[in-house]
Amino acid sequence: MDKVLKVSHSQTRDGRPLATIRNFPGLDADLYPEQLRAMAAALLAAADDCTARKIDKKRFRQIERAYPLL
Repeated sequence: MDKVLKVSHSQTRDGRPLATIRNFPGLDADLYPEQLRAMAAALLAAADDCTARKIDKKRFRQIERAYPLL
């Protein structure tokens, strides 16, 4: 499994926050419990960042973030 979870933060056409996971492990991934917990923590951090961004339809730009999978 990668050391970081790569996420693009953007918005939908109707102005809702949107996160796209760039390197999800895929279907039928075998993960240990500690890897699942690390992924859950990274996903929670990504969700918090996604909702914390101010949505401005005129000057909104997509950003890329990496969340460590400790």
